[in-house]
Amino acid sequence: MTPAAPSRSARTPRLAQVAELAGVSESTVDRVLNERGSVSDSMRLRVIAAARQLELRRVLPSVHHGVLHIDVVMSNVNTPHYQRLEAALMSQVQMLGTRVSLHRMFWDEKDEAALIRFLEHPPHPRAGLLAFVRDVPPIRLALRHVQAQGIPVVTVTSDVTQIAPHPYAGIDNFKAGRAAGYLVGRFTHRPGSVLLYVASTDFGDHRERVAGFRKVIHERFPHLDVREPVAHHDQPDMAHASLDELLRQRDDVVAIYDTGSAAAGIAKALRKRAPTPMPVWITHEATREHAELMARGKIAAVIDQDPEAQAIQALQYILHQRGELDSPPPAGPTRFRIITPEDVDPGELLA
Repeated sequence: MTPAAPSRSARTPRLAQVAELAGVSESTVDRVLNERGSVSDSMRLRVIAAARQLELRRVLPSVHHGVLHIDVVMSNVNTPHYQRLEAALMSQVQMLGTRVSLHRMFWDEKDEAALIRFLEHPPHPRAGLLAFVRDVPPIRLALRHVQAQGIPVVTVTSDVTQIAPHPYAGIDNFKAGRAAGYLVGRFTHRPGSVLLYVASTDFGDHRERVAGFRKVIHERFPHLDVREPVAHHDQPDMAHASLDELLRQRDDVVAIYDTGSAAAGIAKALRKRAPTPMPVWITHEATREHAELMARGKIAAVIDQDPEAQAIQALQYILHQRGELDSPPPAGPTRFRIITPEDVDPGELLA
C-alpha cells in the first residue's frame, strides 16, 4: 500500500516555526515577510535567516529595510575597459530592482583630495564600496577608514595593498603578465629589446603585469632585453611621442608590451618608424580598435580580462556581505582570455 503523502502543513514550515526559531512573535514574522510596518534591521535579519534555514517556500524580502546604496569609484579616464565595466554594473543592478542603488563617482587622478573626501564622507548611508583606485598611501588610509566603519569594500580590476582583508574582483594580473611574456617570447625569433608601456605604476594591476612579464622573460627567454616601463596614462599622444623617439634611437626593438590603453599612439609611431620585421605587439582588452589592428597584422594578440565577470563577482561579494545572498561568489580571480586575429569578430565587441 502506498503511504499517504504528507500534508501541506507538514511539508511547508509555518510562520509559528519561523517565529520560534527566530525568537520573535508570529506578528513580527508576518510584518517582515509581508513588509508591513516597521521592524529593526537586526530583527529582520533573524526572521529571514530562520526562514532560509527552514527553507520556507516563498520569495523572501531584503534583510535590510529601504534601499541599499552601493558606491562605485573609478577613474574618469574613458577607456573601453571602464566603459564595459560600468555598463556591466548598471545591467546587473537593473536586474536587482529598486532595492539597490548604484552611485558612480568618477575621480580625476589629479584631484586625489576630492576622491578621499568622497570615500570618507559619503552623501548617503553607504552599504558597500566597489573601488577601482590607485594603490598609494593616502587612498589606502581612506579605505581603511571606510572598513573601520564596518562597510564592505571590494577592490575591482586592480587590488590595493596594506588595507584590511577584503574581496578582490579581477584577474590574476601577475599571471596575465606572464602570459604576455610567454607570447612575446614564442612569437619573437631573434634577440633584441622589448619595450614596456604602462598606464601608471600607481595602479597595482599594471605593476603586477610588468612583474609577471619580466619574470617569465628572465626565466624562459633570456636573449630578450626588457627595457624599463614607460607610463603613458592611457594617453595616445604620450605613447606616440615616447615610442617615436625610442624607435628613432634604437634599431633592435623586437617586441612591445602595453599593459594599458594607448593603441592609437603606438600604431601611429609604428606607421612612421616601424623596424623590419614588425615588432611583436601584445596588449590588453578586446576592443574594436584592437581587433582592427590585429586584422592589419599590427597586434599579435590581446589579453582580455572580462570586466563583465568582474562586475558580477564584485556585486555578489557586496550583496553576500550585506546578507542579501546566502553564498559568496566562487573564490579566486576571474579568468582572462587570450584573443588572436583568428577568433575575434569586431562586430561583437562593445567598445
